[in-house]
Amino acid sequence: MSLTVTHEPDADRYAVYDGDELQGFIIYERAGTTLRLLHAEVPPVKRGQGVGGEVVRVVLDELRAQSTDRVQPVCGFVVSWMRRHPEYAELTTR
Repeated sequence: MSLTVTHEPDADRYAVYDGDELQGFIIYERAGTTLRLLHAEVPPVKRGQGVGGEVVRVVLDELRAQSTDRVQPVCGFVVSWMRRHPEYAELTTR
């Protein structure tokens, strides 16, 4: 599986694809310099294969590169993923 994460701002989401096939996505809401990650979705047959984690990692890496934006994880999956990856803790809102 070769995953590509694409920002789709018109849909307020980041989507992850394997070729042309949608594998999952994260829906977000922007509030100033904060990106609220509201809901992550991965089909049941793709869960546990790193699809959700890949899209979260790309979103957080983009925010880190911008250095002015922060993230507010609302989605339970994102909260759980970030707890397992404390190297992204500085990106959360306080």
